Amino acid sequence: MKTNAHYTDGRRDEKVVGFKVLENECVWMRAGVVNFRMCENDYDCFNCSFDRAMRTAMDAQSPLKGKGVPLSWAQEMRKRYVGTFKPCRYFLTGQIGPPGNCSRDYDCDECPIDLTLEYKPLMETITTEVPATGKTTVHEETDSEVLVKECVWMRAGIISFHLCETDYDCYRCMFDRSMRAAMSGESPSEYEAKSLAWEDEIQDRYEPVTGQCIHFLAGLTGAPEKCSNNYECSNCSVHHDLTYYKKGGPMPLGEPEYKLASGFKVADGYYYHYGHSWVHIIHGGCVRVGIDDFMAKIFGQAGQIKLPQEGASLKQGSVAWVMARNGHRAPVQSPLSGRVLAVNHGALEHPEISHDDPYEKGWLFHLEPSFLKREFQGLYFGEECLQWMEKENQSLLRLLGPEYERLAATGAEAVDDLFGSFPEIGWNRLVRTFLHTGEKR
Repeated sequence: MKTNAHYTDGRRDEKVVGFKVLENECVWMRAGVVNFRMCENDYDCFNCSFDRAMRTAMDAQSPLKGKGVPLSWAQEMRKRYVGTFKPCRYFLTGQIGPPGNCSRDYDCDECPIDLTLEYKPLMETITTEVPATGKTTVHEETDSEVLVKECVWMRAGIISFHLCETDYDCYRCMFDRSMRAAMSGESPSEYEAKSLAWEDEIQDRYEPVTGQCIHFLAGLTGAPEKCSNNYECSNCSVHHDLTYYKKGGPMPLGEPEYKLASGFKVADGYYYHYGHSWVHIIHGGCVRVGIDDFMAKIFGQAGQIKLPQEGASLKQGSVAWVMARNGHRAPVQSPLSGRVLAVNHGALEHPEISHDDPYEKGWLFHLEPSFLKREFQGLYFGEECLQWMEKENQSLLRLLGPEYERLAATGAEAVDDLFGSFPEIGWNRLVRTFLHTGEKR
């Protein structure tokens, strides 16, 4: 690297603090795109992963053409629902009831349902009634309102200027994905490939193994043993007969209040998946996910937790993460479908947190749910959680044998590390019985 000579008090070759730093500024900093970035590649931009990622980010701001164009929402729906039943998007989000079939092949323009639920409320928010004249005027965009739309990368001081074009839906934003790749030091293709590789590994190796109805697992009278509706509880007549419609609401962060079921903590206000994960609603666009006290106690402290990457797409009922201990692995199902917003790096670095405090500090990741109202119907809530947990404890005692059933009848507390205390019960047996997952054969 070249060193320029500078004059200070008449002396040559004396370094002036700061001037050498500016020599090495990245070309993207020189162009005014990023606020600060030093070149680490001796200006060999062709072989620089940061440069490639930034070029991809800039391309994401222009209209895409050809094969790289992502499918529109309507195209994705047509590809997903190829049969006669094409559910309306408002039916999927719980805004309208049955039959909920779209008769327009997802062409929402001038659809009366779309006009009622989306267009009219939108117009009401951008119009103002003027009492003096009775006229309606539309707000004109001002310079101050433009700044409200500034990209999160601009707010963070990384990008000099970029306006959000996706209503802050960062995890569907190509610009955001490219910027994340740039910050990671990987090319966009490498960054995306890493996430896909993890998802492929999980799906290729593990699978859900249960077919039992969630109400049968909870011991409800009249529940069939087998689920015949592929866990689509919102459209199941048996589900509607046995329980009520659940309406999720946000809860403040912090340590929740608990109830005990056979010695296991059940957090008030949390929703539970039959595979022993929980959901805590932070707000409509974000939920927090973790493992419950039952799983923490029967499997003991994990030595490693393998979580999905930020931005990964999860599907309810599919294996989403893995808890590992001494060569044993426990794959866990995702309680909801959605996109991973953030992971708890504290739990990744110190897995014991999820064992010691599974409901607060030991949370695992934040998820942007895709079908919150619909998929909530397949989770336990309130008294259902306690009844289900009691039934799970009975199943656990049957696995341990009559001696332990008599011990439980005395009111003894749940063992903190059941597998560590009774390894003869079998790790895989516990996984298949309570997490309802297993390795593909």
